[in-house]
Amino acid sequence: MEKTFKNATHEVANKATNAYGFHFAMDDAPVVAQYDNEGACAELAKDMARKDNLSIKFTKDSEGYASLWIETKNVAGYKVRLNPTIFAWVMQYLNTGNVNSPYEPTPMAPIEVDSNTYRIDILKLFINAGKKIQWTPLFRERNGKLSCSHIAKYGKVFFYVDYTEELINWLRERKQAI
Repeated sequence: MEKTFKNATHEVANKATNAYGFHFAMDDAPVVAQYDNEGACAELAKDMARKDNLSIKFTKDSEGYASLWIETKNVAGYKVRLNPTIFAWVMQYLNTGNVNSPYEPTPMAPIEVDSNTYRIDILKLFINAGKKIQWTPLFRERNGKLSCSHIAKYGKVFFYVDYTEELINWLRERKQAI
């Protein structure tokens, strides 16, 4: 048995392209696993059924999908890719605790805008819908960012966006405490 092992090792070492004698064979095309959004939605449904207080951030994931980053005191953070029914389902839960809304776990197509523009668009959506936003005072902000949150009965939505004079003016026009 030892002889077989030595022969196999010797053959691999002859094909090796490094000083250590290891041959690292890799496929040309990387294998990309498809994200299990249905599983993520099922986990979110369990969190909601327990009436967990959700901490949510809107993000654009590495593949360009509009997503939620969700954490609870019981479950580490995970991502749920968005579509209109998932958005409505989550917003209804945050405000009422109702978990019985229908949703479709298939995400919408990847979005074209950059991550910061997407987060600003969602923040504007909340403000235009009349949702109360709690702002971190500007004197506490660092690194050219604005941070705020929307606090609902069953969770919080956190926003962290780039500071621009245009955004500040838009917020002040809408009587935001910034």
